[in-house]
Amino acid sequence: MEKIKEYKKIIQFHLLLNILFGAIISLACYVHIPLGDIKSIVIYSIHFLILQFTVSGFLYILSLSKRIFLILFPILFFLLSSISFWVYAQDITINPGMIQAILESNIDISLDVFSLQYGLFLFLSIVCILFISEKYKKLHGSTFKFPLFILSIAAISILFLAENYRTGVLRRKLPYSLFYSVKKYLKKPNIQLKQVTQNITSKKDSLHIIFVLGESVRADHLSLNGYNRLTTPLLAKQKNIVSFPNIYTPLTYTAISVPQILSDKSVLDSIQNKVTSMYSILKNAGYKTEWIGNQSLEKSYEGIVRTNKKVLIVDRFHSVLSFKKEKDLVLLNEFKHPKIGAENKISTLHMIGSHWYYNNRVDNRFIIFKPIVTSKYVGSSTNEELINSYDNTILYLDFFLDKLITKLKKIDQQTILIYLSDHGETLGENGQWFHAQENKSSQNPALIIWFSEKFKQQNFNKIANLISKQKDSISTDFLFHSILDVSGINGFNFKIKESIFYKKNEKTQ
Repeated sequence: MEKIKEYKKIIQFHLLLNILFGAIISLACYVHIPLGDIKSIVIYSIHFLILQFTVSGFLYILSLSKRIFLILFPILFFLLSSISFWVYAQDITINPGMIQAILESNIDISLDVFSLQYGLFLFLSIVCILFISEKYKKLHGSTFKFPLFILSIAAISILFLAENYRTGVLRRKLPYSLFYSVKKYLKKPNIQLKQVTQNITSKKDSLHIIFVLGESVRADHLSLNGYNRLTTPLLAKQKNIVSFPNIYTPLTYTAISVPQILSDKSVLDSIQNKVTSMYSILKNAGYKTEWIGNQSLEKSYEGIVRTNKKVLIVDRFHSVLSFKKEKDLVLLNEFKHPKIGAENKISTLHMIGSHWYYNNRVDNRFIIFKPIVTSKYVGSSTNEELINSYDNTILYLDFFLDKLITKLKKIDQQTILIYLSDHGETLGENGQWFHAQENKSSQNPALIIWFSEKFKQQNFNKIANLISKQKDSISTDFLFHSILDVSGINGFNFKIKESIFYKKNEKTQ
């Protein structure tokens, strides 16, 4: 009877501990998810219960030592609570960028985040810590019970099994997101950059290159490329637009595609050798270089981005996972077109583009194709709803690029805009969705180029060559070499034959 009472007290304690932990911390990552129907509610409820079950395993192991529990649990609970408040209130994303901001912000800036609501939440957290600690102290004897220990090991195993099956399925949620974000923040980048020490010059004068790096846009969903829906009506009315339907990349997710696009690394390179940032070369040649992004920087390409003279990440605390993420038009508020006679410049705008959850990438003006998805759970939506929502993001892209081009046309100078998506997107082919898939739709990113009249006049042959290659099958290797080609770079040995502005048997300019 005494053993049953002892078990009962321990089980009651852990049920109470997990209810409080789940309510204060774990649940924060679920409250902003669009659910739609009963099926979605059931799926995400099960997901939450599985997540908390895995957490319960760690909490039980932690409780086996009274000294460790009474020291470590209050620290962890308070730390996680102080972060979960912002996930509840603002749908803040726990990622390496946020960890960097927390660790590197000045104390006066950090104090600005405090409010009455935040103080009350932290007070509630402290009350929970004191309550749990008192309950724990009343447990007599050892809390180790073999059946509960085995259950906790099984719970922890589910975390690793789930992550092995699909990376991020649990670790993107609190409390795991904090641990993995800190780990990623401390991790050294895989990519190694070559130092550019050559004497590099440019033959150009007052050239402005705008490189728009897109996200998850596939070429065959642009009406410019023959798609049966009018997804790019505004761009179709612009002069000097060239769209390429046959761009290819085998690198179908951002972490591996972007470093290849921004450097001299080829899609054929299987070994991670040292690479050269195109921005290092351009900066060395006297170009003013800037990066304006609406995506958090990943370790795989952050080093390349930081070779720009200016780096600005807008809405840095919300990642693609957040449902309060700013729309891409915010990038245009930060973009400034240089005046006539200014120095050479390259501006990179990094969009969030057509990344899932599609509805979150557009505002109500662009919900044209209907019906659309109403839940983040893919299984509760029809193919038609998913494709409609995706195509609405292409309408938004059309508006974004049209507005940018209109802005560029106001100043009569040499200007060229290159839009390239980092990869495509799978929309139901072979029963697959999104990217990181090995099929044609994920491997066929969109490429759109616009140029000013003055650029056309002064680069007539290059434009003719560009148009002649419009239907060619070209890998994303072209970007690095094309940018250096059109920039008039001297002193760096790039592969001019990879440039889309180069024609076979033509003398280099």
